[in-house]
Amino acid sequence: MELVAHQRKLLSLFHSAYEARVDDDTYIQKVAQSRDIEEARRNIFLWRIWVLERTCFLTFTLLKQRYLLEETLSAFIWRHNISSFRETQAPGFLETLSSHPDRLIASVAQFELALTKVRYGDPGFYEIPWNVEPHSILNSLARDILLEDQPQEGAYQILVSRDLPSRFRIVSVERSVA
Repeated sequence: MELVAHQRKLLSLFHSAYEARVDDDTYIQKVAQSRDIEEARRNIFLWRIWVLERTCFLTFTLLKQRYLLEETLSAFIWRHNISSFRETQAPGFLETLSSHPDRLIASVAQFELALTKVRYGDPGFYEIPWNVEPHSILNSLARDILLEDQPQEGAYQILVSRDLPSRFRIVSVERSVA
């Protein structure tokens, strides 16, 4: 077997993308059925969880509080070829969650993604819409305190830019009555 093809098959074993074939050599078949490969996959999964918990803490905490963490992380890892460079994992994860059907998860992910970009020198100016009052939510998430069941509704924006004090500002948006 060609070395490159052999290496790709071994890599696919770690990504859980391996499909057994009759013509695979015995070594690949043996590794695919070993308990060690399952342990290695679990270790990789736990490492990715550890990285995301530290690099996108607010979104991670919200998912944990909503009992969506494992399902969301598993789906993200399964659907994306995640780089082993931890600096690229959080932006990819937050970008994916920026269009989450749960509006609060989407808003927190968008905020955290914009803040991460700005922190690393992005000159952009970001406006993230919120349909609930963000002060108490962000405070609770930052402290890992359980969120209120019914956050105060309203129209808000979080502005994110490296030119703002603290890199962000929360503003109330007046809704026009039609």
